[in-house]
Amino acid sequence: MEKFIAYLSTISPLSEEAKNEIRAVAVKESFAKGDVLIHELAKCQHLYFIEKGLARAYFYYNEKEITDWFGMEGMVIGPILRNFPVKETKHSVVLLEDTTTVSVSFANLEMLYNKYHEIERLGRLIAIYSMLYLQNKIDSIQLLSAKERYQRFLADYPNLIQRVPLGYIASFLGMNQVTLSRVRKYK
Repeated sequence: MEKFIAYLSTISPLSEEAKNEIRAVAVKESFAKGDVLIHELAKCQHLYFIEKGLARAYFYYNEKEITDWFGMEGMVIGPILRNFPVKETKHSVVLLEDTTTVSVSFANLEMLYNKYHEIERLGRLIAIYSMLYLQNKIDSIQLLSAKERYQRFLADYPNLIQRVPLGYIASFLGMNQVTLSRVRKYK
């Protein structure tokens, strides 16, 4: 729980009273590798902080599984827009390792937003950081070569190469596994 509070405090300062309110509504849970944490991201009713472990968001397109993003220790995961599917695809989040999360329901977040301006600001900043992450991914796929995307992945997520199957990494980078193998061979 304290890792979650420390993470939030790095984004925006929080009073002790606000921290205590967050602690009161937050739920710490453990899940096994392979568990589906979120069945349909657009309908998810919680915001999750990954205290320990690794998650992968994915969807199907033309019967092919596409990896959207990876969530690892110290990251918040959940929908940017709730109950408003942007695409006709169903995004799910599955755990790639045994994982411990701290979650807060959106109902409790709304209550906290109304009670504490500092928590409302925090929620807005988390949403902005999520949008910046997505914009960076879009820019990477549109502007960088396969080799450059892989090099950026290694720089941004150096420990994931040992923790994530290469097929998931290739999909995340917008390439097939053969292209990823070629890029890795000539690095």
